[in-house]
Amino acid sequence: MTDSSVAEDGRTTGCDPTALEPFDRRVFDWLTNNLGIVTQFERHPRWRPGWDVEVVANGKALPLYIRGPRGDSYVSPVDMMQEGAIHRALEAQGIPAPRLLGVIDDPLSLVLERLPGTINTATIVDKEIRRKVREDYVALIARLHQLPLEAFADVGLPAPTSAEDIALGLYEPAIRIFHDTIGRPFPLMRFIAGWLRRNVPQDRMRAAFINPDAGQFLFDGDHVTGLIDFEVSSFGDPAAELAGLRIRDTAEPLGDISALIDYYETLTGDRISKQLIEYHTAGFCGVNGFLLWPLAFQSSPEQDYVAYLQFAVSATRFSISAMAEHDSVTLIDPDPPVAQAIGYVEAGRKLIEQIDAFPGDGAGMAYQRNSAAALARYMQRWAAYGAAVVAADMDDVEQLLGHRPDNGDAAMAALDTFVANAGPADDARLIQHFHRWLKRQNFLLRGCGKGYDYIDMDLQPIPPR
Repeated sequence: MTDSSVAEDGRTTGCDPTALEPFDRRVFDWLTNNLGIVTQFERHPRWRPGWDVEVVANGKALPLYIRGPRGDSYVSPVDMMQEGAIHRALEAQGIPAPRLLGVIDDPLSLVLERLPGTINTATIVDKEIRRKVREDYVALIARLHQLPLEAFADVGLPAPTSAEDIALGLYEPAIRIFHDTIGRPFPLMRFIAGWLRRNVPQDRMRAAFINPDAGQFLFDGDHVTGLIDFEVSSFGDPAAELAGLRIRDTAEPLGDISALIDYYETLTGDRISKQLIEYHTAGFCGVNGFLLWPLAFQSSPEQDYVAYLQFAVSATRFSISAMAEHDSVTLIDPDPPVAQAIGYVEAGRKLIEQIDAFPGDGAGMAYQRNSAAALARYMQRWAAYGAAVVAADMDDVEQLLGHRPDNGDAAMAALDTFVANAGPADDARLIQHFHRWLKRQNFLLRGCGKGYDYIDMDLQPIPPR
């Protein structure tokens, strides 16, 4: 074994297990006991644990990616054992994706082949190569969508039998998870669930294996090397995977998404309207809200609170915007909150200063400092703007319900009851109401730190199709 060292980006490299934290050490020990000599071990400094690893087995170097857990309080509609089964099914069908080489029990993690390449096609300088790589990805998912559902029998996904099953194949499990975990009235997500059920596209009757968390693939030079990340896969409408490209585009630009959908139509003969894309944009963005909003009320120690919260706020903001497009509702932004300090705002500044001074080297510790400082900034903004935000929210609830509840919890409960009894005639008012609420939540997250990139982003518009 060699001593550990520090790479240029600050990540720990080398393979001295005594330098590892206990969480990392359990992964390292499993690899040593089951695969071979670990010659590279680098943990990703991000909101979800993962490791780039190299193991020498039988004289051959194996580059690996270890996909770690999201945390004890996170529940997924596809668990990690099912995710592993998806990798096996894709390998059996000749779809390029990382091979599954093992499963670590603690922490529950997938040991995957590390494919060559990178993820962001916007980094490709040559526009023709950039176009080719993106179209090759679309051709690959078009091929995937042609596979029989029986090829994925070992995954354990329910087989759809109706238009509702096809449209809601991922959405209904996420809704159930939300209701099982939220533990309080939360009318925004009740509304999104009801809207999705009421607006199921009745003419979409062909189900395929899809990954609505779309656009996740690796490329090397001018070719795609494989698809990655299948934790929210389902049997559903292929249009849902194409709609998911809009979220991926916010982080890893994909160019003209409507043109990519045109290319998919050319390859498959399918016809995918703007209305259909907006429905499934609302659906998959809603899934992110169903899975992530509960973490705002019960978070595990290893989770980056502000990162998950901004995912929840931004995704549901995108969902409401897609509903507005689908229903031809013109959204009107609320006035920005005005500072009305309810406490010592200086306390937040002081806490950030102290966090920044915490000792410790490496990218992992830097990420922890950034995460803690982001939370301090968020609480500081609540101290400065929270009173104005709550007052404006209560004004909106009073306008909608015709009476003013006594406090925020009572307002949530009353609005939840209203949504439960609402119908299509109320959709436009509720879309506007929740748009205003989410814009204020978005305002509170603004400027909280590095790496929280979804604040104030909007999805790429889809023209009439």
